[in-house]
Amino acid sequence: MVGRILVRCVNPVGKFPMNRRIPISIFLLIALLFGAANAYAQMDNAAIFRAAIEARNHGDLDTMMQFFAQDAVREDGSCQPPCVGIAAVRRSMEVNIADHFRADLSEVEGVDDTVTGRAVIYRDAFRAQGIDHRTTSYTVKFRGNKIVYWASPLPCCSASPK
Repeated sequence: MVGRILVRCVNPVGKFPMNRRIPISIFLLIALLFGAANAYAQMDNAAIFRAAIEARNHGDLDTMMQFFAQDAVREDGSCQPPCVGIAAVRRSMEVNIADHFRADLSEVEGVDDTVTGRAVIYRDAFRAQGIDHRTTSYTVKFRGNKIVYWASPLPCCSASPK
C-alpha cells in the first residue's frame, strides 16, 4: 500500500500523459537545433583565419572578404602603407590572387581575439626574382567573428632560390 501511494504522489496518472510528452519533445528538438546553429555561428577565430587563407589560395575573393570587418586594416608586403577599410583590403587581395599567391599554413594558434600563424608563401613575383618561396608569419586580430587587423611582415632573409 505504501509503494502505491508513493507512486501516485510522484506520478498520479502512472505515466506521462501524451499532451505532456509532445511539448517536452518539441522543446528538446528546438534546443538541439539552436545549439547546433549556435556552434556553427561561433566558429573559432583560428578556423576563420584558415578558411580565409584557403579562399585566397583558391582565388575565391568573395568568400575571403566575407571574413573581414568594414573597417579592417591590412599591413604587409601588399599593403605598404597599410590598406585601411574593406575596399582597400579587397583591392590588395585581388592583386594577390592575380599574382597566384598561395600560403601553406604550418602553424596556427588562437588566443582570445588574436590568431598567429606561420606559412610558406609562393607567388609569381617571387618566381620572377628567381625565388621559389618565402616563410612568413601572420598576426590577425578579430572583433566578434570578423577580421579587423591582418599583418604579415615582409620576410627579410627566408628566400629560397629555385
